[in-house]
Amino acid sequence: VYGGSDNADNSGVMRYIRVWYGGADISPDPSNPENSGNEINGITFGGVGSGTTLEYCEVAFNKDDGFEFFGGAVNGKYLSTLFADDDAFDTDEGYQGKLQFIFALVDKDGDHAAEMDSKNDNAPRSFPTVYGATFIKSDHTTGRSNGLVQIREGGGGAFYNMILTGK
Repeated sequence: VYGGSDNADNSGVMRYIRVWYGGADISPDPSNPENSGNEINGITFGGVGSGTTLEYCEVAFNKDDGFEFFGGAVNGKYLSTLFADDDAFDTDEGYQGKLQFIFALVDKDGDHAAEMDSKNDNAPRSFPTVYGATFIKSDHTTGRSNGLVQIREGGGGAFYNMILTGK
């Protein structure tokens, strides 16, 4: 099972971490220089459990997603992503954690403040709980908008006390 069998896993403590100008496209596609689909995120969590401490972390100017959660149930507080080239917060593969006091500032080169995916009928489905989020997105100059929050592929979530602005 992706994410391991212990959603209460303790993978340690991440507190007061800043990742700036990170990420890379590790298999560039000359026909699609924007996104090969194989980029490095700012901070990636794979099956990390709720016993892990994740607080006061920031990702800025990253080449792909700011924070990505693949499965697991790690809870994060006081997280911010500024000017990522893709999504600020991305959940997938059955992520079940809680995110509280999160902030995203997405400029014209970014995609979504939050992208919450799952794998359709595969269990468990991604269902994060988000409390106290502020998502700000600039208008796209290309005339199209990818949206501020995208929930797809059977993903879901519970969302409380959020401020959303932009398109």
